[in-house]
Amino acid sequence: MSVNAFLRQGFVPFDEGVLNQPRLLTETAPVLHERVRMVAGVVGRPEKATFIGIGASLAALAAPVAHLSAHGIPSVRRNAAEAGPFGKDSTLVALSQSGRSRETVDVMRAATGRKLAVVNVTDSPMAAAADSVLTLGDLPDSLASTVGFTASAMAVSMLAETWIDGAPGEAWLSLGERLARFLEETSPQAQETADRLSTASVIDLVAPADQYGVAESGALLLREVTRVPAASFETRQYLHGLMESTDPTTLHVVLDGPDDGQIIRALGAHGRHIVDLRTGPPAAHGDGTVVVPLGVGGPLEIPVFVAAFLQRVALLTAHARGIDPDQFLFLDTGTKLEDGE
Repeated sequence: MSVNAFLRQGFVPFDEGVLNQPRLLTETAPVLHERVRMVAGVVGRPEKATFIGIGASLAALAAPVAHLSAHGIPSVRRNAAEAGPFGKDSTLVALSQSGRSRETVDVMRAATGRKLAVVNVTDSPMAAAADSVLTLGDLPDSLASTVGFTASAMAVSMLAETWIDGAPGEAWLSLGERLARFLEETSPQAQETADRLSTASVIDLVAPADQYGVAESGALLLREVTRVPAASFETRQYLHGLMESTDPTTLHVVLDGPDDGQIIRALGAHGRHIVDLRTGPPAAHGDGTVVVPLGVGGPLEIPVFVAAFLQRVALLTAHARGIDPDQFLFLDTGTKLEDGE
């Protein structure tokens, strides 16, 4: 096995990716705005759609799929390793930042219906397998993805908005600037979260079903960069016994959802360490809770803001633990296609 083709795309250091992300999103947003309109015009509005990906790419699809389903286009997302086959009556949207994720490309090659690839690396096997391509434009990403993830989430969200409303929302054009302000304003919370994470034995990330990708992507990022075991849970499911394993060394990262603050209150009553990611008014909480007001313009922005915040936390934690965030233990595991495959 080899990852030479995958690594040839080039990666920037994680700290550089974190630092430059707001600027890159500001530069990319207007370009994607136009690309999405063009691609959506070619593909047309589907009656229903299936979205596939794996790893962080699968997580980036959650919010757009929920948005489409809530606004008249029934949509599902599937782990590419479990997806298919797809016939001529399907509209398949596949996301792979590298365009080389083996499982996703295999599904795309076998599908016979309409196929749209969303990629960062334009010259890639998945782009070649698709009828239409929405490219982020070869953005300089880090190995533990920064702007590759957030720009992917933005691109697929713009596509969802265009299929529903005819065009992407104008708010995306100011996303980078608003994200930069948010990160500056929440710098104390990022440091406090990193301090707690540095002594944590495990991290539980909890999010409602329509934002479950927030928990999935956060768990993946924190496992990759901080090497602390982390797992994702859906809000209502977490209330059904899964939170019983909590102990004083567990860090709970919770996005507010349909529980109306019940998780925060229950954990707080036991003095647990909690990070409360808030889109609405704060829930009642104790001294062990770090409150992070997200200040987003809408639900589709939540994955971007949460990802950027957790990237800052991961970087601070890696430095505190003496971990190089650019050194991966397991790169050559056969998940990326080599040239000619």
